[in-house]
Amino acid sequence: MLLKDIVSSVRKVLEHSDDLRRPDYRGNPNFYAGHCYVASEAIYHLAKKEGITLKPMFVYHEHTPHWYLCNSGEVLDPTKEQFSTSVDYSKGKGKGFLTKRPSKRATTLIKRALYTDYCRDVRGI
Repeated sequence: MLLKDIVSSVRKVLEHSDDLRRPDYRGNPNFYAGHCYVASEAIYHLAKKEGITLKPMFVYHEHTPHWYLCNSGEVLDPTKEQFSTSVDYSKGKGKGFLTKRPSKRATTLIKRALYTDYCRDVRGI
């Protein structure tokens, strides 16, 4: 699976994953809001499985913590649409995720993304 396909698969299921957001973000009409950590973590682990090395990054933007990834210096931000202003990625710092293996939320998101791909590819849904 290519990196762009991994990102696309994860982003597609965020709209239906309100349960994976922290309580203060649940119900937000912008379905990218509050998903930056779990989306970045899921993409990181799916990419790793495909032999793609990504670097988790962290920055404060619009007074809130924000997670994204770097791929050989190129920014990969699956939830940048949650903000009304552009993120200043030059202020970002490399930071590891809280767990070495996918968290419970990331595991759920990964399963949803892979199942959605399976349905589209095999069943034509």
